[in-house]
Amino acid sequence: MIFPLPPEEEEVGLIEGIMPDSKEEYWLAQFLWANDIIFRYQWEIFGGTSRRGGLIVDFVAWLPMMTPIPVNGEYWHSEEMDSDLRQNLVAIADYFNIAVENIPILWGKDAQTKEEVFAWGRANVLR
Repeated sequence: MIFPLPPEEEEVGLIEGIMPDSKEEYWLAQFLWANDIIFRYQWEIFGGTSRRGGLIVDFVAWLPMMTPIPVNGEYWHSEEMDSDLRQNLVAIADYFNIAVENIPILWGKDAQTKEEVFAWGRANVLR
């Protein structure tokens, strides 16, 4: 019996010299590159992971103002916002002086494929 080959997965490459934590992060970087959006990857605030209370924001893009873009994949985060995630978003919003509601969050359900990430980017980043 002959079985079809599984679809080939695109290799995940470096983002600013850093291996991303997920393919979703790599896809988002590809979207930002494709749309000539200036961004930084793994932006540390309040000391990053080296200080208690510090955070790392997955992406900060200039749209034209600095805008944090967290990537919350299904492995580490559920669709429902728990108190820790909400607290982190409030801290991120405070740091960037924007409303929590204006932070575009890429959830795992919106990032099953590269095409879905690009569609999410067009709807939430290029707005």
